[in-house]
Amino acid sequence: MATLRVTSRGKKRYYYLVQTYRWEGAVRRKEVYLGTEPPDHPDLRLRALEREVWEATWFRSFRSLREGYQAHLQTLPPEAVEKEREQFIIEFTYDTNRIEGSTLTFRETADLLEHGISPGAKPMRDIREAELHAALMRRLLARPERVDLPNLLRWHKAIFAATKPQYAGRVRDFEVRIGRSKHIPPPPLEVRPILVELLRWTQRHAKKLQPVERAAEFHLRFENIHPFGDGNGRVGRVAMNMLLHEQGYPMLNIRYGKRSGYYHALERSSVRSDPGPFLLWFFRRYQRDESRWIQSVAQSPARASSK
Repeated sequence: MATLRVTSRGKKRYYYLVQTYRWEGAVRRKEVYLGTEPPDHPDLRLRALEREVWEATWFRSFRSLREGYQAHLQTLPPEAVEKEREQFIIEFTYDTNRIEGSTLTFRETADLLEHGISPGAKPMRDIREAELHAALMRRLLARPERVDLPNLLRWHKAIFAATKPQYAGRVRDFEVRIGRSKHIPPPPLEVRPILVELLRWTQRHAKKLQPVERAAEFHLRFENIHPFGDGNGRVGRVAMNMLLHEQGYPMLNIRYGKRSGYYHALERSSVRSDPGPFLLWFFRRYQRDESRWIQSVAQSPARASSK
């Protein structure tokens, strides 16, 4: 996190912006001298310095990651691409539903989605939501749709019409609370206007923000709004992945086993009204889970021959 540092020499004060960060296993520091007068709009300058560091570290890494991922896809026949996508859908469906309380194991989810084998003695709600979530993802990956209000409502209805008809496809008109969170979502009358503004922000920043940053901040803000009576996490993670997918980036599966870090980062950013903690958590998780694509770029014949 960037900070404003002030040092004194005699009667004079000197102002610096300082960003300390960890990158590639080492603690690093970037410092910018501002002069002897207190800076105007220090918050904006701090944010600008932080983004300058992100551009030289995370964002550069993400561009390499995307390049490697796209190069990988180009080497595969269509059937292999489809197989990889289906494997992601199974894992994503298991984890995103498990985070929200589904009782299905990974093996039960895989058997259900691959072979149509329904697990015995498990709630029908969990089975139907897994089937419908997977069906939605298959449809969206075959024919991507824009992240806008009509589509969000359709996606919500597609997953929950069979199990939560009272909520499915409708913006909530009642108060909600997020379990174990201090964050209070907006009241019913404010939900739709705030959601519409978020979607406009998302489109306005399609070229201004780095795609991974944009997807992460959208997800944070969407969960803070909590626009539906139930199912916000699952629809928010679908939308997050559609934002990544439309820009050619690999999608992210937030795993059930890593949910505590996910919850903690969401909570810190929500309570502080600062996206920074969640963005940094997301960046680390994304790079850790998708780092194989950076390696594939470094090892590609084109790169080797250019050295």
